[in-house]
Amino acid sequence: MRLTRTARLLAPLAVLALLAAGCSSGSETASGGSTGASSAPGTGTSSAAGSSADTGSSGAAPTGDPIVIGQTAGLTGFMSVFDIPVQQGMQLAIDDINAKGGVLGRPLKMITTNNETDTSKIQTAAQDIIDQGANFVVTSCDFDIGGPAARVANDANIIAMGCAGGPLYGYDGIGPLTYNFYQGSPTEGAMLAEYAKSKGYTKPFVITDQTLEYTQVVGDFFKKRWADLGGTLAGEATYQNGDESAAAQISAAQQANPDVILVASYPPGGATLLRQLRAAGLTQPLLGAAAFDGTYWIDAVPGLSDFTIPSAGATNGDDPDAARNDFFARLQQATGEPVASANYPLEGYSYVQALATAIERAGSTETEAVAAELNKFTDENVILGPTTFTDTCHIPSQRPMLIKTYTDGKPQVVETRTVESLMGQAPC
Repeated sequence: MRLTRTARLLAPLAVLALLAAGCSSGSETASGGSTGASSAPGTGTSSAAGSSADTGSSGAAPTGDPIVIGQTAGLTGFMSVFDIPVQQGMQLAIDDINAKGGVLGRPLKMITTNNETDTSKIQTAAQDIIDQGANFVVTSCDFDIGGPAARVANDANIIAMGCAGGPLYGYDGIGPLTYNFYQGSPTEGAMLAEYAKSKGYTKPFVITDQTLEYTQVVGDFFKKRWADLGGTLAGEATYQNGDESAAAQISAAQQANPDVILVASYPPGGATLLRQLRAAGLTQPLLGAAAFDGTYWIDAVPGLSDFTIPSAGATNGDDPDAARNDFFARLQQATGEPVASANYPLEGYSYVQALATAIERAGSTETEAVAAELNKFTDENVILGPTTFTDTCHIPSQRPMLIKTYTDGKPQVVETRTVESLMGQAPC
């Protein structure tokens, strides 16, 4: 399913004014550039950052032609909430690696183009980044927005990277030169079902946002895994992000009388839905998609409690990985703003780590050589966590995720979980 109701999603994101400051189409940065992150003392992020952050062998200043990583993404419009943090994470990684000597003795450099979250501009913006000399391309963190850009890159024999929840972003849905660094929405949905089962819930009600493939798959895989675990649903309903009223969904949930409610959605519309569910007196525990990660939207649901999501990391200093806690502290220092969410800056940093590692091992920036090294990754230690790719699997669906519960509007890590089964129905 392609993106719908895009225009209705743009206006509610007041947070964009904060995140988009200083970002523009067609910019470029190397270490010390202007896109929001600067180098910091102690460039090696130990543990999860691993070998990919340590590619520079001497610490001498890199020289020669830069290795260009192009980000073509929604730097304005609703995707900017996700894509700007990716950019910030990428820049911090570039600064770190360049401070340690670069890659193959050459500096890394980022250039960007802005597709404005406009489906009619995605392919043009992707081609523009290639025309500017990108050796590698990073797309928006969504199959609907990022997929067309990845196809443009692959058609030019250029590796594309992204963090789409939709399982078609990767080898199966786009091609052998597209790499998805996110576990995927099948993992989210199945993991949430397993978590619900472990908590003793027996009557879940599922509300699935139909706006994106991502949220549809989260809801679908929750239902499949729940049935696989021997459970039955109390009921279900659909939703469209941006709908002003959730009266129909509330009525259906009240009649079903569930003991837990899954909201497979994302802000801003998903936050509106959460607020209306609570205002209607539905006090049951709530589960949500990982797209709710962060607190930038929490003012829309004052005092939200008993709301649990999967997440790639924790920005409040309670991440079980010390390297990620250090990363978020440095990112906040670099940008001068609180970190809005965990996943997206971690994704950006990890892309650069992975590329740096693969290029060093290949001894080249040639597409085929770098892809061959990426395909050898087995529990590769990037800041997101252990990452595995193969010749035909470009989604690290088995990487662990944190489970975080919001209490009075504040998320806290409650456990680390790895999906137990995708029932053989995910791409890999």
